[in-house]
Amino acid sequence: MSQEPDFKCLDCDGFIFRPGPRGGLSQNIECVGCGKRFNVTRYAGQLIIVQRIDNSSVWRKDMFPRVLE
Repeated sequence: MSQEPDFKCLDCDGFIFRPGPRGGLSQNIECVGCGKRFNVTRYAGQLIIVQRIDNSSVWRKDMFPRVLE
């Protein structure tokens, strides 16, 4: 579970996110409130890019466990 105080879900204003796969500067996250997924990019502690991503792919549950269920 990751709290992102400088980013809220674009759909439900949630602020608690489940981390997903990451690579380079990018991190995929899933909103715990509504289940929407985003790819966020941070550099030097600043949020640079936020993009919606498709929810159809399955994240490995052993690597990215669900919380608050």
